[in-house]
Amino acid sequence: MPMTAFDRRLADLARIPRPELSGRTGLAEVALAKAAADPARILVRDGARAVSRGEMVELACRLGGALAARGIAPGAAVAFQLPNWWEACVVNLAAALFGYRLVPLLTIYRQAELGFILPALAVEAIVVPQAWRGTDYPGLVARLPNPPAHVFTVRGDAAADTSFEALLRHPAATPVPPPATDAKMVLFTSGSTGRPKGVIHSHATVDAIIRRTADFWGTGPDDGLYVPSPIGHIGGSIYAFEFPWLTDCTAILAEAWDPDAAVSAIDAAGATFMAGATPFLAGLIAAAQRAGTRLPTLRRFVCGGASVPPELVLRGLAHFPNAVVSRAYGSTEVPLVCPGACDRAQAQAHADTDGEISVDLRIVDDAGSPVADGAAGEILVRGPQMLLGYLDPDDDAAAMTADGFFRMGDLGRRVAGRYLEITGRKKDIIIRKGENISPLEIENALARHPAVRQSAVVGIPDPERGEMVVAFVLPADGASFTLDVMKAHLDGLGLARQKFPERLHVVEALPVNAVGKVQKKDLRALAAAGGQA
Repeated sequence: MPMTAFDRRLADLARIPRPELSGRTGLAEVALAKAAADPARILVRDGARAVSRGEMVELACRLGGALAARGIAPGAAVAFQLPNWWEACVVNLAAALFGYRLVPLLTIYRQAELGFILPALAVEAIVVPQAWRGTDYPGLVARLPNPPAHVFTVRGDAAADTSFEALLRHPAATPVPPPATDAKMVLFTSGSTGRPKGVIHSHATVDAIIRRTADFWGTGPDDGLYVPSPIGHIGGSIYAFEFPWLTDCTAILAEAWDPDAAVSAIDAAGATFMAGATPFLAGLIAAAQRAGTRLPTLRRFVCGGASVPPELVLRGLAHFPNAVVSRAYGSTEVPLVCPGACDRAQAQAHADTDGEISVDLRIVDDAGSPVADGAAGEILVRGPQMLLGYLDPDDDAAAMTADGFFRMGDLGRRVAGRYLEITGRKKDIIIRKGENISPLEIENALARHPAVRQSAVVGIPDPERGEMVVAFVLPADGASFTLDVMKAHLDGLGLARQKFPERLHVVEALPVNAVGKVQKKDLRALAAAGGQA
């Protein structure tokens, strides 16, 4: 089989030394050992379906045998575009056991995204729902100019030769795990401008993510992880796929985010852990209040993926008395740079930070020189959980420093030497009349008004000011919020008038991606089109 551009890229990356990854294990070795030691232990729950360690390994070996029988060799790229279903966990484990390169895809992707991603990786097989939420996924793939050779369907006609059930009827094959340094998966960044960027992680970098954060959080066999974040994203994938094997916890999958259903499921299952973006935490608090519960078994909520107002963290701590509710910080490229706070007292005292720093981190000025402790600057990080590189090597040049630090694209400052406070996105900084304005600072101020459920602040070109500050506010139920109310509120907080938004849009919803991150490019387009609430 001829070498693809993806193969050549992986060969180039394999030549880059990563001594901090030496000695790390891959998922395959861990899963085989733990399934042999305790095969009956429940690994994943998906509604009424519970999958044990032994069954998961058996099914993954059957899937590996079926793929090989269809001519899909180790090293091939295998994609899935599935909701948070247990079948995706089987695909992930089979890829780890037999050396396939996994390509998780968000269920919201359509022809534009798939038409770029699948050919870029020469994906040979894709696993999709027969149908979900009104979308015909096999039909979607079939309409692509160059679809993968193999399309397998989940939860459709089980008798069909291309069904997932048919694959699992194949005799089990003997695993041949790849080295931990081998590429495990390619995830594509979402919500940015321009083409998506492929982020390549190895088995070893994912191992580093799990072990570092699990030690910090104290995750273990008594934990149940409620997982509503999509498995097509780094967050959902590690909680559903890797944490149960490496920490002995159980993953409780939710195929879509519904805060009322989440509260019911967490209480019913006695779940102890959840992670999600700002809307997830806000929604969970509101739903728990409606249900009259404080989710007594919940011991940790990790909130990240979007700007998190300190007031929201404090509300979570107040309503969930047994939980450490804290912000966390990271990216697809370097997950969980800051895993949050160790305990409730720390979370309370440092609610305005993004948690403890767990990697080698620098904060530098525009010239690349370190800033004074406590001063704001660009965030550079380096650690074992860092990506191997981007799919397109040209993307590495802008993202990496000469000595191997990754540019997070965010601005921040150290607090008390060990915590990180994000002060804004470097590219989101608004320059109004020559002054830099952080949208995050204004958003945090707006969050302190009781009528504001969520807000987002953007800048748009303005001939007089350079840029104009525009606020979008999603009000609390039944609440009213006007431009005059906003100005009075910001004035009462002592915010500099230079930072007051010139325009306000009161909206019924904010545009977000699949993981709850507000899409500011959409808001900029809306603001530029005019109109004032």
